[in-house]
Amino acid sequence: MICENKPLISIALCTYNGEKYIEKQLDSLVSQSYTPIEIVISDDSSTDGTWNILEKYAAVYPFIKLFKSRINLGFTKNFEQAISFCNGDFIALSDQDDIWDTDKLSILYNELGDSDLFYHDSNFIDENDNPILG
Repeated sequence: MICENKPLISIALCTYNGEKYIEKQLDSLVSQSYTPIEIVISDDSSTDGTWNILEKYAAVYPFIKLFKSRINLGFTKNFEQAISFCNGDFIALSDQDDIWDTDKLSILYNELGDSDLFYHDSNFIDENDNPILG
């Protein structure tokens, strides 16, 4: 990975019983064209196979950092925890069922300019990856 002295972008990802979608999501995150990145994952005491999947990815990708709550924190507190573990100059938030385009971070970084906050539109898909229009 050639970084060209670009700032580190942290991806704060929260999970809770997300095994159905987490592999597709992680595949999209580790494939980002922008570098350097770190992926900080806060698992909110999942009881399904989510944690095992996360450990599998973290063993392959050293820029993935895992944290598991001993008690269920809920959506907001789990994101607060994930953000608190981020080391990046910028932080991108990701829900556990998001699938990112490969160039998402590159495009956002190039458009950021002097802004402190950036928002973008989303495309929604159903459980079979079909676009939801409307």
